[in-house]
Amino acid sequence: MVRINLLPVRVSKKKEAGRQQLALFAVALVLGLVGNYLWQSSRAADLKTRQQKLARTRDDIAQLERIIGEVRNIKEQQQALQQKLDVLERLKAGRSGPVHMMDELATITPKQLWLTKMEERTGGVVIFSGVAPSIDDVSAFMTALKTSKYFSAVELRRTSASTPAAGGASDRLVSFEITTAVKYATPPADAATKGKG
Repeated sequence: MVRINLLPVRVSKKKEAGRQQLALFAVALVLGLVGNYLWQSSRAADLKTRQQKLARTRDDIAQLERIIGEVRNIKEQQQALQQKLDVLERLKAGRSGPVHMMDELATITPKQLWLTKMEERTGGVVIFSGVAPSIDDVSAFMTALKTSKYFSAVELRRTSASTPAAGGASDRLVSFEITTAVKYATPPADAATKGKG
């Protein structure tokens, strides 16, 4: 009987199987390392993209804040300019307003009424003192003041009748004191329509 030794064949098959497993393990390891590297690279690229986007957003915010600051400065300058224009308008009205007011006062004062004193106080309050032959003349003067565009809040503060020492009943005079608010500037019609628009 012939005997065949199969041991070397088994050993060689085992070696071959071990080599194949080792090769598969090496391939799997290389594929795992390559996959890990690719995943890590994509994550790093994604992170870099997000950081760039964040930096651009911060730059945009800083630029918008600069623009907002410039707009605020422009608004403050506009308000300061408007205040200066208002002061100029008041000065202009203060220059020509009293002349027009005195002209109208001369026009509306009844002929038999005499103003003895006119005093302007702070806040645009004017006090008229005077005498008239009757209370009707004082009333007519108050009505004329109320219809004037330069006077408002007309109020009679006091009246008293007096008779001169040498005269009779026909020489009787009524002294009075009237307070009113004075407006030197009247707003023009186009300014009123601008305020509404």
